[in-house]
Amino acid sequence: MKSFSPIYSKEAIEFATVAKEFVNFMESAKELSKDKFISTSIKILPLLYLKGALLPKIEEFDDEYTEKFIDESAWSYIQQISSSKLDDDDEYIQVQDASIVNSDDYLNVGLSELYADLYQETGDLIGSYKTENDQIILAALHYSRFNFETYWGIRVLSLLKRLHEIYFNTEKE
Repeated sequence: MKSFSPIYSKEAIEFATVAKEFVNFMESAKELSKDKFISTSIKILPLLYLKGALLPKIEEFDDEYTEKFIDESAWSYIQQISSSKLDDDDEYIQVQDASIVNSDDYLNVGLSELYADLYQETGDLIGSYKTENDQIILAALHYSRFNFETYWGIRVLSLLKRLHEIYFNTEKE
């Protein structure tokens, strides 16, 4: 019986589809109003989180095939666009990463930086699929899942919480 590669699993394809939509959204954000930018964000971010949580665990992959496709200038561009869209609402929030040893420690991260971080994570995965190289895609899926658990999953939730408060004006006085 022929083994089925996890890169073609339903979960991987669905995550790649949502990741591609997020990348497209971020790359076209310059044309959106602030209201449309935030309203679209609060619709796509939960999908990104859900599909990230469902990614298959990749146990066997070759780390030599790990590639990055989003460079610092692309990250910076998305951060600047996000900052201009959020305007005065581009504030720093506290985020706790799994890599922080003391559970009482938090990082202060700007909302626009969270967008750029998510763009980098999703963009790297989409870049790997564009190579059509199964080994590169496999390594990218591994790191997407690993980074979801340790880094970007909590960032999606933190960003979504704050965007909800901004959009629905539920800030506590």
